[in-house]
Amino acid sequence: MKKVLLLSVGLLALAACVRQSGEPEQSTPLSAHEMRERLIEQNRAVLEAERGDIQAFMDSSGLTFESTGTGMYVWTLGSSHGPAIDTAQRVQLRVHVHGLHGEVFSNGLRQEVAVLRDNDAIWGLQEALIRAHVGDSLICIVPAHLAHGLAGDLADIPPLTPLVYYLRILQ
Repeated sequence: MKKVLLLSVGLLALAACVRQSGEPEQSTPLSAHEMRERLIEQNRAVLEAERGDIQAFMDSSGLTFESTGTGMYVWTLGSSHGPAIDTAQRVQLRVHVHGLHGEVFSNGLRQEVAVLRDNDAIWGLQEALIRAHVGDSLICIVPAHLAHGLAGDLADIPPLTPLVYYLRILQ
């Protein structure tokens, strides 16, 4: 029954797309307000899809992630009891970066970054480091706006890609 209903809806949608006459379709230009509203609606749809993907990843992991309030989620493996990281220092990390669907963007990279104001580090990574201690192991789910945003990294990471950072803070 469901298959028949879906097939019927699909055929109706297809029939609606087929033109009844050979006349060219007239388009009415959108006003600035209508264009703005459409763009806002599309942006909301993309953000909602990203939130859904992030939630599905967290649900499938079985881990309890903590929200940072910016759209990012962090899970810390135990407490290292190491010293808190000072925002003025540079830290050494072991980094694995993946997409939500398992794409590998870097694997085991050793990286040194400044906790704040490092142009080579994404904002989400800097936000995670502010909360961390030397010796911590973290899994950070970083939404696209705190990662590489609309453009991606212009090399490997596509635009609007949320990332999963597996971090070990070495020193």
